Amino acid sequence: ELLFQTETGEIAPKVWDVFLYSILQQNDPGAAQQFYAACQSGDEGTKEQYKGQYFEYTLAALKEHVYAILTDCEQLTMRAQSYDLDQHPRVPVIVAHNELVFNTFTMTAALLEQMG
Repeated sequence: ELLFQTETGEIAPKVWDVFLYSILQQNDPGAAQQFYAACQSGDEGTKEQYKGQYFEYTLAALKEHVYAILTDCEQLTMRAQSYDLDQHPRVPVIVAHNELVFNTFTMTAALLEQMG
């Protein structure tokens, strides 16, 4: 199961849940426990209540994560491209992977920006 769809950049619901849970753990441990219980029991109503209440914070955390990944991909690709291919023959595979991640997260960033 992909957490970020490579064709569209869409984020899997589980990713939103993990980011929200992390925010709740840092700011309201009691709410984090309730949200975790709702996730485990499939209580979609409670989950949606928390998601709505903390949407702007979850969105901001996801944007921060996505933009950090984009920056890392650019830097790591530039570093990889500086290596001697005779000594590092797998560089093209690494660069191709980084480009896939970069392209995916570029689409993800655009989707997140549309949300606010």
